[in-house]
Amino acid sequence: MVRKLRILVITYLPWRNDVSVGNSYSNIFKGMEDRIEFAHIYFRDDAPDNALVHRYFHISEKGLARSIWNRQYVGREFCLENSQGGRKREFSSRYNRLRKLRWELFLLGRDMIGRMGKWKSNGLDAFVLDFKPDLIFGTLGYVPVVNQMMIYLKTKFDIPLVTYPWDDYYSWKRISFSPFYWIRYLSERRLIRRCAQASEYLYTITEKMRNEYEVFFQKECRILYKGYLFDEENKPEIHASVNEPIHLIFMGNIGNGRWKVLAKIAQAITRINIESPKAFFMDVYTLSPVDDKISGLLNIDGVSKLNKPVPNEQVLATQRSADILIHVEPTNRADKSFFRLSFSTKLVDYFYCGRCIMAFGGNTASMDYLKSKDAAIVEENMEGIENTLRRVAESPAVIGQYAEKAWKCGRDNHDIKKIQERLYNDFIEVANLK
Repeated sequence: MVRKLRILVITYLPWRNDVSVGNSYSNIFKGMEDRIEFAHIYFRDDAPDNALVHRYFHISEKGLARSIWNRQYVGREFCLENSQGGRKREFSSRYNRLRKLRWELFLLGRDMIGRMGKWKSNGLDAFVLDFKPDLIFGTLGYVPVVNQMMIYLKTKFDIPLVTYPWDDYYSWKRISFSPFYWIRYLSERRLIRRCAQASEYLYTITEKMRNEYEVFFQKECRILYKGYLFDEENKPEIHASVNEPIHLIFMGNIGNGRWKVLAKIAQAITRINIESPKAFFMDVYTLSPVDDKISGLLNIDGVSKLNKPVPNEQVLATQRSADILIHVEPTNRADKSFFRLSFSTKLVDYFYCGRCIMAFGGNTASMDYLKSKDAAIVEENMEGIENTLRRVAESPAVIGQYAEKAWKCGRDNHDIKKIQERLYNDFIEVANLK
């Protein structure tokens, strides 16, 4: 095939390198620009920030809300020669409080706005017709308007659809006592099923998810991970010695109760440091909204510090400055059930850093993966955090051993060249362009 494969990507959030989904998409597709051309449709009122996409169609959430009353269609096409450096929107403290609380009524309102808003416009159709996509690729998730749009465009223009779910959005293995939660979930679940069945096949993020989703939807599922060039040229130096204190770094979302696990780690370090001054120090970098309680638990002099995230181009260097990279999973029943099939994409970044990984929290697919590959020191019992840290402090050679194991796991399972070759062949086949 001479021309590039044209892929229309549809997500709720804009494609940003500092957001989990956008970061993963940039990782998966970077280096394929000579074979693939992208266009992107998104909803959240924010700016894109990536090096791969130039053509966009944005359907504003605020505009969707207004359109329910003014009946004016929402959506605008725009082009960016350079999509990098788009400034991330700063949300109000009130909005951040709602994000933190995740009020079910708030989320139900968001879903209803998407359903009732006027987004099926001539402008949207013209954007799709002009781009002429060979394939629609989208995140299959809990935001109904995204699933509606993928079904609408696939059906109206007869374009093959491939979807990529990240979490357990469909099973009944969840806990909530809110009637608004169940109204929202039942509504979302129907659209997830319709969208999955409209897909040619699904990519899933773990083996557990693939097994369950193939039964749920009677559709083929294929696993798709992030990856890197795990060759000797890119392999970092594995330090024979460690810092004093041993430097722990956590990067990522501290919501869904993860901050509670980090707080327990900080408490354990506090006790250890009393007996062995300067044994450990932990830095936490996060975009998540925090309140005074969280700040107080994670800002402890000589023990831990809560930091704003570093710029994307500094993430790798910052992670490699650590002796140990921390991964946490939620421990409460509701969040643990939701994330039970998920795989933290940040773990692939950690593998590439060639640093020891310590994982704490509930039993999820991520924890199962780390245990099965022996790629991290794993502790699922919250009462065992302190003893696990003490064992590491007493035998620091284990830090270098698990740094090697993390790199080996990445090399054996997350080689980006193999991932991209398989992905491209999949897309060419489903688009009937062989």
